[in-house]
Amino acid sequence: MQTTLKRGLALTAGLTLAFGLAACSSTPAAEETPAGEAPAAEAPATEGTFAKDENTIVFATLPDHEGAEQDAQPIADWIAEITGKNVELYQATDYTAVVQGLASDKIDVAQISAFTYYQTQAAGGEIEPIGAQITEEGAEPGYFSVAIKNPAATDVASLADFADQPICFVNPTSTSGFAVPMGGLLDAGVTVAEENRLFGEEHDLNAAKVAEGVDCQVGFAQDVDADPLIEAGELEEVDRVQVPAAPIVMQSALPQDVKDQLTAAIADSTQESLTDAGIELNDFLKESWFGFGKVDDAYYDLIRTLCTEIADEVEACRA
Repeated sequence: MQTTLKRGLALTAGLTLAFGLAACSSTPAAEETPAGEAPAAEAPATEGTFAKDENTIVFATLPDHEGAEQDAQPIADWIAEITGKNVELYQATDYTAVVQGLASDKIDVAQISAFTYYQTQAAGGEIEPIGAQITEEGAEPGYFSVAIKNPAATDVASLADFADQPICFVNPTSTSGFAVPMGGLLDAGVTVAEENRLFGEEHDLNAAKVAEGVDCQVGFAQDVDADPLIEAGELEEVDRVQVPAAPIVMQSALPQDVKDQLTAAIADSTQESLTDAGIELNDFLKESWFGFGKVDDAYYDLIRTLCTEIADEVEACRA
């Protein structure tokens, strides 16, 4: 059954975990003009600040699946081509590290989730969405949170049947792996005790845990990770809820010319936008990412509303 999300969230500003990013790699800026050739005209610089320095863009991505850092490398290379700056790609230790990094101005650009977008704002971060992820050609921004079960181990038929069972969620700050599922469970009359909340930390690992059926026999994962196991018969779908797309964001404090460059290139982009820039797509982008659609801050009002409804059950939603 497919459900459309009609809720949203406003999140806590009380995040206290330290910023935990570890530098992984640096993408050099586009090559300088060869000797003897006239340099291209440059737009006048505008006032603004960077996380590190004016020659560097610090780029972060969520650790939401195994190999997330490597999968994001082409996007880092693309940002370097767009801005002409070196791009330092960081892999966060957890979701909250990215929130703290954005809120403390230690990250310039990041690919995050709808939930971490509003956690960042609630923590005092001033960020703007550049675009939101589109997963396949012809689709609008958005993806699905899938409620899943181990068909060999349980005969549950609806979210209401999840009551009193250990449930595998992804991460306490995951949009499709915790916030949206908790909203759906509460709508179904299910309150999940703390001891029944298990966290796999990454969507693919969480789906695998449900398929294994040892720690839990029901749970949640995003569609890109749940669907292959559903097709293989290792999992069975119980419910499916559309979720506002994961955004790529930038600091509001960046110089306006840099923000204009990023917006012009990334909003309403496709796979062809990368290949035209000379960036080779990896398997993850070929299969799971088609582009970024233009969205604004109001696009995430659905998440704000959801968080007001689940605040009693989800600590990260408490103002």
